[in-house]
Amino acid sequence: MNRELPFEQRIFNAEACQTVEEYKARHAYLHGAGYSREEWDLMWLNSPNTTWAHQFGRMVGWDEVYLNNVFHMDRQVVTDKFGMMETFPQLMGHDIRSVCAGGCHALTSDVIEISDDGKFARASFLTPGTLMGVIGMDGHHRGGFWLWERYGSEFAYVDGKWQWFHEQVCPDLAGDYDKGNWAHDRYLDYLDRDLTIGEVGGRPAQLTEPGLIHADYSITQIVQDTVHPPVPFQTLDDDNTYSKGRTDPTGEITIQAGPATKFGPYNPDENPFAHVKARED
Repeated sequence: MNRELPFEQRIFNAEACQTVEEYKARHAYLHGAGYSREEWDLMWLNSPNTTWAHQFGRMVGWDEVYLNNVFHMDRQVVTDKFGMMETFPQLMGHDIRSVCAGGCHALTSDVIEISDDGKFARASFLTPGTLMGVIGMDGHHRGGFWLWERYGSEFAYVDGKWQWFHEQVCPDLAGDYDKGNWAHDRYLDYLDRDLTIGEVGGRPAQLTEPGLIHADYSITQIVQDTVHPPVPFQTLDDDNTYSKGRTDPTGEITIQAGPATKFGPYNPDENPFAHVKARED
């Protein structure tokens, strides 16, 4: 934080930091419980420049972010859970979205900066996570996996309140519980070409900017410093953002994007981004 700001502005910025921490904590809980609508309906900014990025690329605009993270996610979860209930009838009667959900994203090592003009907040978090449920990822056996990710988050102060503006999730490492030595197994998988850089992330239904924008750990390169911690800044611009060209909350000033790429029905055994080249920027 800029210590040369007026005392009132410094108090405002300190309260903004508390709000950012609260939003991130709410996200960690709601995401783990499968409550997508409760997050995006209450905390996010409805703007053409709102973005959400992962390993596979960047979703652009409120409509696309909501389509993937709420509508598509809820539809897929409900479809999967009804299928599981046919095999495990004891699941009937429970919350259709969070039954069997066991995600826990701890938040550590946060760095938060509020702009000097008081209109934007930038933050980075480490998030060691664990996902485990009564029914494992294959739908038949108890199981779970661990992961290590980083969050690059940005918020805008609009209409008298802080709202989530940009998010970039960077998965670095992941592995199954009780399955050998994850590092050695990963090494063998790369040698056998059974694993491709970019497979830690999932996939959306629609994406405006597909491409490998964050590379997870591999035997050929170090983990990418994609969402480095923010430093004190005057305002959100292309020199201080995780989503270049989309720093205007109104959406009136933005970069032009081509038509979104739409993908077919979700297939958990298929990674449509396995052969996408890493972006050089």
